[in-house]
Amino acid sequence: MMAREEYSVVVEMDDDTPVIREELEFQNFSSGSGVGGKITQDKQPSSNNSGFNDTSFFETRTPQNAPQGGHPLWSIEYYAQYFDVDTEHVLTRAAKSLLPKDNFADVVGSNPDLYGPFWISTTLIFLLFVTSSIAGSIEAINDDQKQPNYDFTILYFGVIAIYTYTFGVSLFVWGALKYFGCRPSLLDTVGLYGYGLTIWVPISIICIVPLDLLRWVLVLVGFAISAFFITKNLYPVISRAEAKTSRLFLIFVLAAHAAFALLLKFEFFSYETKTESST
Repeated sequence: MMAREEYSVVVEMDDDTPVIREELEFQNFSSGSGVGGKITQDKQPSSNNSGFNDTSFFETRTPQNAPQGGHPLWSIEYYAQYFDVDTEHVLTRAAKSLLPKDNFADVVGSNPDLYGPFWISTTLIFLLFVTSSIAGSIEAINDDQKQPNYDFTILYFGVIAIYTYTFGVSLFVWGALKYFGCRPSLLDTVGLYGYGLTIWVPISIICIVPLDLLRWVLVLVGFAISAFFITKNLYPVISRAEAKTSRLFLIFVLAAHAAFALLLKFEFFSYETKTESST
């Protein structure tokens, strides 16, 4: 009886051992899962309405209307997909650039376009030529000139200046950010500079009024709104670089935009005519 009791005790201990191991294995599995879930949650980027912490807008992505097969880079179909956007969407994005309180990433979503930047910049070129011609005619009438002089070089200069800033500067900014490892998106960078020109469309019309002080105020307002729109949405990708590099790059973006605003003021919003001295 004593042997059987000892044997039965040994058997009970053997039966309990796998259970303990299973419990230990289950506890280890749960612990690993919990740690993994915590790390994943910590790595998720935070997002707010200002757009400073949301870097998804500058990640490389394919437009939602892109064909599945794809097209070569040199084909027209490759670029046509970026012009396939509704007018309502373009107007909404342009309106959001006038009041840049929302994150432009949420406005664009997964469908960046080139039609808006091209349409806005082309419209601005046309308006700069027309409004400068009208304002020049008003100045000529005030100076008692019989016939105003229409300077078509303003149109040529406007084409070079506006397109260079919209596409040339944005391409340079994209290349520089790419060099510093910030992983920018070319479409989104061009979109920021293109839609950032929206504020200059109404300003070019109001600047017909022959008041130089009013024109200076409008230029400052246009600079402030467009610069805030560009830097607010461009800051997340700039901050990916080193602290010193990001500060210098932000200063460069603001300085380039200030130079562009002064260029508009002195070349398109300074309608001064020279009066001939009477003999």
